[in-house]
Amino acid sequence: MKIFFDARMVGGKPSGVRDIALGLIDGFRALESKGQVELVLVSADSLGGQADVILPSRGFMHFGLPLSAARHKADRIFIPRQTIPTVSTVATVPLFHDIGFLREPELYERNRVRDVTTRRAATAKMAVAVSNFTSKEIAEEGLSNSVTGLSVGAIHAVNWAPDHQAPYVLCVAAQEEHKNLVRLVKAWRIGRMGGMKLVICGRPGRDTPSLRQEIEQADDGSIVLVQDLNDEEYARLLSECWAYVQPSLYEGLCIPALDLAAAGVPLAVSNKGNIGEVFVDGGADVFDPESIEGIGEAIQRICGDQALREQLGESATHVVKATNWAKVAEEVLGAME
Repeated sequence: MKIFFDARMVGGKPSGVRDIALGLIDGFRALESKGQVELVLVSADSLGGQADVILPSRGFMHFGLPLSAARHKADRIFIPRQTIPTVSTVATVPLFHDIGFLREPELYERNRVRDVTTRRAATAKMAVAVSNFTSKEIAEEGLSNSVTGLSVGAIHAVNWAPDHQAPYVLCVAAQEEHKNLVRLVKAWRIGRMGGMKLVICGRPGRDTPSLRQEIEQADDGSIVLVQDLNDEEYARLLSECWAYVQPSLYEGLCIPALDLAAAGVPLAVSNKGNIGEVFVDGGADVFDPESIEGIGEAIQRICGDQALREQLGESATHVVKATNWAKVAEEVLGAME
């Protein structure tokens, strides 16, 4: 099978979409080495020599990509995002990451283009999702019953070595309402341990004013906001944390929690979204994200109960494993057939 792969994300800024695209390329290359597929990377630039086909950026998705795929006699177009060309004679397979903005619209900024694009992508006869949770959400929203969930686990290898001199609890999340960071800060004021800091890593967003106001009310210097880290700085931030907390009201996947679980880091996570399903039977201290007291108590446990920390860290490594990208590519290939 000849697969035209939209590889534009490979040259983009660090993101979960980019990381999954890179992993899938590795997986398809493994299948290509066995003669199972022919992978063609298509982009609007050379990608440092990696791109097999370079197309103009203008009209890439709706004109250049489908026409080029037809000319090259591709069997499938694969797009590692939840979008598809308006018209294509070559069957297109999109990858869904998250539909929280459709399921819980009150938690998200309105974006008609995003919503329409996602709904159109769900009309594809073949599609895949980053998790079984997202696949089920798409079905429950009435969009499609034929989206295959993929077995994506940890994506980045983390060599956990917590900083005992300046310990901190980490949360990686954009400052958006569905990430529930205002409640996290309120909970931190209840559950924080002496000498411990809370580090929140993520870009500003619609919830930034409320978040900063809540942090100013705490006014004790124990909460730190960071953003725009390079890959090395981000890796160090993950590897040196004392524990990890994810209070989100919705997550389609949640890569940071999966990465740190596979590394044996003690986790406290929301019982909602994909992380609620992944850790439903263990591997993390699970809490109700709408309960400030519940979040605070979970933080206290993962910071101060050494026996629990060891138990959670050990069990997390059994619940979450590193992603086998060749296996995931096989799952995508199965959905394409």
